[in-house]
Amino acid sequence: MSEHQSHHNRRIRLIYSMKDFQLALSAADFLQECDPDESINKVQLRRYKCFETTAIVAYSRPFSESRGSVPRLSMKMIGVRLDEQQQALHDEIIQLRNRVIAHSDAAMMRMVARIAHVNIGNAERMPYIDAVFDEGLSFVGFFRVSQMLALFHTVFDGLYTTLLEDVRNNPEGFDISHDYLELDGN
Repeated sequence: MSEHQSHHNRRIRLIYSMKDFQLALSAADFLQECDPDESINKVQLRRYKCFETTAIVAYSRPFSESRGSVPRLSMKMIGVRLDEQQQALHDEIIQLRNRVIAHSDAAMMRMVARIAHVNIGNAERMPYIDAVFDEGLSFVGFFRVSQMLALFHTVFDGLYTTLLEDVRNNPEGFDISHDYLELDGN
């Protein structure tokens, strides 16, 4: 791969990562609505779980290996140095994505299932599976979500600063169109 193509692929990763981090920031912002001291029902909990899952997946996506020639994002690539606390949070988020959210790692599963029976009439009973899953949130409460948002902002700011510097030094390199339909010939 030529150096020009390598820089082009790096730019694609950086630009596309903006979308992922913007989505992660929005989802984490919505997650702030969850008050850990308030009683919520299962439907509300699932709504917050959707926000948390989206925040984790969207944040992690740029750091994950992808098919094709677009490289994985690194902190070095965007000039970000995380402190010890931020690095631990980053690692926790990536691990949650890899072991719980994007994959069903057996070591991280939490559920209980039993067969129950329901009467359906005429003295007949029908079995059904009564399953309860741990649908708790890993990021709940002002402090915990604020930490997540601070990390996301730190990484997004580094990304955006890196892109702006590249635009100033190489504006012609940003005339980019990357469409998988065109690449696949469909």
